[in-house]
Amino acid sequence: MSANLRKITLELIRSYEEEGRYVNLLLSTSKVKALSADEKAIVTSLLYTTVEKKLTYDYFISAFAKRQISDVDPYVRDVLRLGLCQIIDMDSVPDFAAVNETVKLARHGGERGFINAILRRAVKEKDNLPYPDKKKNHLRYLSVYHSVPLATVKYFASLFGEEECEKLLSAFSSKDGFSITVNERKISREELLRKLADFSAEKSRYSSNGISFKKSLPPKTLTGFDTGDFFVQDEASRIASAALDARTGETVIDVCSAPGGKALAAAIRVGDAGEVYAFDLHESKLSLIEESKKRLGLTNIKIGTRDATEPDESLFGKAERVICDVPCSGLGVFAKKPDLRYKDLAALDTLPPLQYAILEASSGYLKLGGVLVYSTCTINPEENEKITDKFISLHPEFTYEGFSVGELSASEGKITLLPHKHGTDGFYIAKLRKNND
Repeated sequence: MSANLRKITLELIRSYEEEGRYVNLLLSTSKVKALSADEKAIVTSLLYTTVEKKLTYDYFISAFAKRQISDVDPYVRDVLRLGLCQIIDMDSVPDFAAVNETVKLARHGGERGFINAILRRAVKEKDNLPYPDKKKNHLRYLSVYHSVPLATVKYFASLFGEEECEKLLSAFSSKDGFSITVNERKISREELLRKLADFSAEKSRYSSNGISFKKSLPPKTLTGFDTGDFFVQDEASRIASAALDARTGETVIDVCSAPGGKALAAAIRVGDAGEVYAFDLHESKLSLIEESKKRLGLTNIKIGTRDATEPDESLFGKAERVICDVPCSGLGVFAKKPDLRYKDLAALDTLPPLQYAILEASSGYLKLGGVLVYSTCTINPEENEKITDKFISLHPEFTYEGFSVGELSASEGKITLLPHKHGTDGFYIAKLRKNND
């Protein structure tokens, strides 16, 4: 690993800390774009791992330095986090290189001595790191071990109990692999699997049109990407698409569409005789849907900018299916979006009113007998079943409708998927039917 890659990664970490930017957006900077594919992969791994495990690294820094982490200069702290990431979590980096090259990032002699001492201590003790006593304070141990704020750990424990909480956090720490959805208008899953035989591809656990990979790799390197044989979609999102159950010739409206996986899946299902409206508040994100639409050869998607709380009344009563995948806390996708774990739980209070307003507004698009799927990538009941239960209690014309996807059954019309139980992201899916009477 070159010194330049460490320097670039440190700059990204500093931008994340000082400007509060999302990690994935940091990777679109000009310096990162100028890197080779292999170099970008290294920087991405360093950045994501350092951000994900910063709470753990800070605990070690504090223990080794015998001072509060707040007393460590922010620049030095970030250099140490980057160094600890290499020593503890990157087997491909020799310890001596991790120490010596990271020390060079110090701004002056005083910093070099301190950074060198801490990192050498980490090398010496990396097989016996100073975690909190698990027996004395189990939740504190889980917080440090899995690098999740204690308040969030306590919240998960209140929902599921301490034993289940530990399993959940362990599942969040396992993030290898990804999945794709087959473009069945071009190719069957069986045929695509044969084309992907060299990539250790296998059928997804639940959905009939999904393929999973045990290791992460750039989707563009897969056979069939350029020809539009598939698009990237997580299994949980694919289950929501299956619950929607769009049919040939139908009209589907996706109110919070970007990056567009559910809209693409619906467009494949409804065919040229049907149409899909893909709306999103953020115009900048719509290009992602446009690019996928063209690559997949889908001509039946209409893309537009729209605030989901202000629906297009000209489309009221026109859709057989509505996708309502609302903005949420992201408490179910810590494995993929490490920066979300550090969000203040107090911010959750602002989400349910918005989520309910979107659901209320979106329901107007449905024809009588139509289906609306409400979904989130969180496991917070306040954003999930409490929203849909409230909606149904105030709208007697709507009822939950049971559904199943493969071996997965949601007989009551709603389900919370959990990483440690279902092997998916944390996700909530509810299927609502607008009754004819």
